[in-house]
Amino acid sequence: ARGRGPPPPATLLATGAQALRGALAPSGKLRDVAALLSAIEASLVPLLSSFGPSMAFAAQNDARNVRKVRAAASAAAAAPDTASLQDGVDRLLSHEVASGCHKPAEKSAVLADPSAAIGLTWLSRSLRFICMWMEGVCAGGAPVDAAAATKRYREAMSAAYEASLAPYHGWLNRNIFNGCAKHAPGYASLIATLAPTADEATREALVLMDMADFATAAAPVADAVEAALARAKLVDSRRA
Repeated sequence: ARGRGPPPPATLLATGAQALRGALAPSGKLRDVAALLSAIEASLVPLLSSFGPSMAFAAQNDARNVRKVRAAASAAAAAPDTASLQDGVDRLLSHEVASGCHKPAEKSAVLADPSAAIGLTWLSRSLRFICMWMEGVCAGGAPVDAAAATKRYREAMSAAYEASLAPYHGWLNRNIFNGCAKHAPGYASLIATLAPTADEATREALVLMDMADFATAAAPVADAVEAALARAKLVDSRRA
């Protein structure tokens, strides 16, 4: 319409949220393995990579787990039941259970590594982490000053980690994460990184809005992956 300015530039969060929504069918279930992996490659991996060296280890792990799932699906496609990237996650997990590579259990399964199940396990945890981190950062709107921004940002990261990843990390991985977290970009740097081409006057509000939207899109995907693992009795709660 006449008089309207151009739309705000898309942030990594906005493009990631759109990709994650594409992984789910209207029923709320995952569409298929290919759609899920494409969504993660367009959201979680580039978002973590954008944080620089501090989250490089996490981004590399997620990319590695995507490859594990894709390789498992490709291998399954050659099997008689032809579970492929176009099939649902449930079918792929059922194929792995039938192959005998895992030890399913009601409470704590033992998963083979590499496998689709172990890859999906860590991808869902990582997605939950970034979702909870973004929720914590954007809660309450724009911080009142730089000190409050830094405090909220650091506390949100710590709380998200403790809730999503720490229960499954052994001493080494916990120390790796804590070391990386110390070098995470500050709040102002994070805002600029996520919307580098946005107008400076509106950048913070845009990023905070997109953080909330990303979290809204990411949570159902993490829920759906976790539900698929639970249905297959492939919930592995061991520390790594």
